[in-house]
Amino acid sequence: MIEFAATYAGLYFKGLLLGLGLTVAAMAGAFLIGLFVALARLSQRGWLRAAGGAYVALFRGIPPLVLLYLVYFGLPAWAAQVGNPFLIALLGPLDNRLLAATLAFSVNAGAYTTEIIRASIQALPADQMEAAKSIGMTHGLAMRRIVLPQSLRIAFPPLCNEFIVILKGTSLASVIGVTELMRSAQMVAAATFLNLQAYILAAMFYVVAVIVLQTLSSLIELKLLAGSTTGD
Repeated sequence: MIEFAATYAGLYFKGLLLGLGLTVAAMAGAFLIGLFVALARLSQRGWLRAAGGAYVALFRGIPPLVLLYLVYFGLPAWAAQVGNPFLIALLGPLDNRLLAATLAFSVNAGAYTTEIIRASIQALPADQMEAAKSIGMTHGLAMRRIVLPQSLRIAFPPLCNEFIVILKGTSLASVIGVTELMRSAQMVAAATFLNLQAYILAAMFYVVAVIVLQTLSSLIELKLLAGSTTGD
């Protein structure tokens, strides 16, 4: 196993780096989606709350693999069948494997990120918003300067967990040919017929990556906690 790992570690590492890059891109998209949808779900406008709730219910219900197939295989083919130039220009680029995977994972994780951010905002005392408004701040200004900075600090640990979930979920991108870590393991297994060793090594890479990410997130969380204590 040691000789096998030494031979193929470089290929696995490249796959892990690609998976991490895909995870960062997907998490950035998920965070932006989650932030806006969370604010919509907390809006005083009923139609915004309904739209936000529908998004969360829909994309929490669709398995990531199904969503990946819909985005990569379904949407570009549908646009080509319809023959509408606007749809072809809009959905045609999803033929790109990395773009399709990033969009699918972003939309899926965005539903969970929405609930993380919404819960974090609601965890703050309501009188902070009232106090901000009492000194002349608008609702939007109070959200930007007071509510969101504190709520994002609360949301940091579960957002880190969601990042790890996305990283492990990127293994699904192997089904559309993205050469991340799982795809690298499949290629090695096919070339060597050493299936057990190939997938054990992939599992070890995932475990090490998750441990490193958990350690980094814990250190950052401690610094955030120390900063909030100092600020108090």
